[in-house]
Amino acid sequence: MADRPTRQPEAEIIPPGAPLPAGARVWVESETRGAHHVYVRPIGPVGLALLTLAGGAIAAFLIVFLLGAAIFGLAVIGALTLIGVIAGLLRGPTRPLR
Repeated sequence: MADRPTRQPEAEIIPPGAPLPAGARVWVESETRGAHHVYVRPIGPVGLALLTLAGGAIAAFLIVFLLGAAIFGLAVIGALTLIGVIAGLLRGPTRPLR
């Protein structure tokens, strides 16, 4: 296999008003005016540490919330069982079916 030269692709500059090449995909936001600049930088060590702490805090909150919901659910089930037992005792002995 022959070694191909590795060249970076060059940006194609299309003058304003010129038709786009066939199959070109261009994202245009028609509701805004002016230019928008998006700056992207890699996350540094401090940002990564803060992101990890935030993720841990959210995970801890979710665990506490789920455990609280489980305890509340067990309390509701216990209360309903107790109400059922008391209602059965107040109702009296069961009568045979006719």
